Amino acid sequence: MIETPAVRTGIHAWLGWILLVVFETASQVFLKAGSDHLQGVGGIGRWLVAAVSSPPVVLGFLCYFLSFLAWMTLLRDSDVSRAFPLTAVAYVTVLAASAVWLGETVGLIRCLGVAVIGAGVVLLASEGAGREHGT
Repeated sequence: MIETPAVRTGIHAWLGWILLVVFETASQVFLKAGSDHLQGVGGIGRWLVAAVSSPPVVLGFLCYFLSFLAWMTLLRDSDVSRAFPLTAVAYVTVLAASAVWLGETVGLIRCLGVAVIGAGVVLLASEGAGREHGT
């Protein structure tokens, strides 16, 4: 069996994680903005044409593809069981971006839920760091 590190470390890993979260967040914001413009478009054919000709939808797909590339690069050197939970950071960034750029109302319960997710990410990341350093 091939041995891989629990989670890749170093500047390239940080860059990969940052790019993954930025592109994932951007894809969700762009796709939501694009979907708002597709309301009321009838028929699957017209809807598809409207979707592929919508700049926000196209940008959303592009960002989604770029997040896929970043993810595949990260998986190359990481255990998926440890890396995948860390992708939950995107819950925090999507929540913030939806409030800032889409004007969505974010209530206390939603913020608390995302804070719990963020705490889980910190716990998972610290567990991996402790194991790598022999603690």
